[in-house]
Amino acid sequence: MKRTFLFICAAALLAVGCQSKPPEKTATPAPDNAKPLVVCTTTMIADLARELAGNDAQVVGIMKPGTDPHIYEPRPDDGILFRKADLVLVNGLHLEGKMIDMIENAGNKAVELARDERIKIRGKAAAPDPHVWWNASYFAIFTEKARDALVPLVPGREDAVRERAARYIETLTTLHDEAKTAIAQIPEEQRVMVTSHDAFYYFGDAYGIAVDAVLGISTDAQARAAEPIRLAELVAARRIRAVFHETSVSQAQNDLVDSIKRLTEEKYRHDVAIAGPLYSDSIGLPGTPADSYVGAFKENVRLVVEALSGKDAPDFFKPAEGDADGR
Repeated sequence: MKRTFLFICAAALLAVGCQSKPPEKTATPAPDNAKPLVVCTTTMIADLARELAGNDAQVVGIMKPGTDPHIYEPRPDDGILFRKADLVLVNGLHLEGKMIDMIENAGNKAVELARDERIKIRGKAAAPDPHVWWNASYFAIFTEKARDALVPLVPGREDAVRERAARYIETLTTLHDEAKTAIAQIPEEQRVMVTSHDAFYYFGDAYGIAVDAVLGISTDAQARAAEPIRLAELVAARRIRAVFHETSVSQAQNDLVDSIKRLTEEKYRHDVAIAGPLYSDSIGLPGTPADSYVGAFKENVRLVVEALSGKDAPDFFKPAEGDADGR
């Protein structure tokens, strides 16, 4: 009798436990067998993929806005997404340094958008500069490669993807041309961007502005003590009006930019502002003017022009009222 009673109690407890157990939380999206799954590493690439896919594919981004891809640690859910994906779009050039094994294991499903003979890469093969997307003409190449990888996955909808890609490339071409014109309004002697880490070489090369930084191309690096002193001297000598924080770096790294301001003012008696933050390795949060690649690019140009020239940026780079990204 006692054994029977214990068995009934245990069974009742087990039943209650099963009923009350909450569903497991996972980043893996609910499967949609009718649509191919496109998995993207960075926020810029996820935004691009959504522009091209429309409703014809399911797009999932691994990284969230504000994430630093240089130091991003993959989660178990990321591995699940990679295995389920029909297509994996990545930047490459070691940007996703801690995801390299996952990318390699994805085999032909993974497309490295930054590896293209039309993109002139800065740096050695072992340590290339991966920040090519801030040249809008290079991001148009990203678009072409993503389009060509997506088209075979959407039979019957190929033309729709190609049309979206053509419209987006047209937008990027306009963005590229307008940025050249806007940056040119900064006095040439003061046309210098000083930032936390070296993420804007391709931007500067494309739009005619010198760039310098406390840290190198990766945020996972140590600053040399002499760098803030060197940059303070540069800022004072060129009479540069502002230096820039970034969004996806640590506070300690932005503090290094603050030290440039302090040294410039104390040692050289030249007032300099802290401007930004600029969007370097991620786009902005949803609902902000920078919540798309185009929006983040426009915000960067606006911030740079206004901080270094002391004048308003052209209206093209200002968000339209009621439109988060200004498009």
